[in-house]
Order: sequence, then structure tokens, then C-alpha cells
Amino acid sequence: MRGRRGDSADFPRLSDSGQSCAFAKPTSRLMKPYTLNKSEAAGALSQYVAIEPHRRGLYAKVVCPTIGQREAPIISGEIIEAIDRLGGAKGNFVLDLSGVNQLTSMGLGMCIDVRNRVASAKLKPYLFGTNRSVLDLLRMMKIDKLFTVIHAPDDLGKLLG
Repeated sequence: MRGRRGDSADFPRLSDSGQSCAFAKPTSRLMKPYTLNKSEAAGALSQYVAIEPHRRGLYAKVVCPTIGQREAPIISGEIIEAIDRLGGAKGNFVLDLSGVNQLTSMGLGMCIDVRNRVASAKLKPYLFGTNRSVLDLLRMMKIDKLFTVIHAPDDLGKLLG
């Protein structure tokens, strides 16, 4: 019966060659989660968001084109850590979505979560750089009402000082 499609005898097995599969047994090394602790903040860079403190607040630029299931919790966690490090300082928070082309439901939830954390930290939330499709989605879901949307780079400069 060799030669039939789907016959497992046609395909070599790792066990036949003496090799082992890396996923078959748990590895002893555990992956360390990304953190922006003060001891690691100087050299730690994120692949999804760039966060910069300014005199008048905090600026977070999302640098990935899609905010989906994988990116949303990472971005949200890093922004929340940066807000916590401010230590209750009042000011503005700018979420720059100029590099984002697509938001999934997880991305929308991230926007709401970040806005709620920003408001509880006594910061005023702003959105900057949204393209037409992202802004239309935010308007349709009424999330744009949670933020002050700014479009001009001059306005951004005035906010951050």
C-alpha cells in the first residue's frame, strides 16, 4: 500500500534517523519576559513600541503595522510600566499610531485599556498620526471619544514641549 496519499510510511520519521524533536520534551531554559525595570531600562528596547518621557508627559509611538493578538498585550504592558514609572506626575500622554495600518479587536481593547490606565494616572490622553482607515474604525467603535485626536505635528510639539 505504499504510494498512497497520506500513508505515513512514505515519510521518514525523526525517530528512525536517530534525531529528536526539540518540541518533544520541555527545555530547562525559561524565557525571561520583557520588562522595563529601572535596572534594565537603559538598554532595553521594544520591537513594538518606543516610549519617550518628556517634560510635559509621555510619548508612545507604536512601530508595528498591525496591533493584533500578539502585539496588544506587549504594547499595553510596556506603556503601563512607563506610566507607573512616572510616579503620579501630571501631564499629557500621546499615543502615536502613525505606523499602524490595521487594528484588530485586541488592538481596540488595548487602546481602551491604555486610556483607562492613563486617566487613572492623571494624564490627559491624546491620539496622534492615525491614518484614515484606523481613524474610521476608532470612530465607528466610538473609541475616538476617549482620546483627544490631534493631526498636526505642530500640535504634538506644543503638547510635549
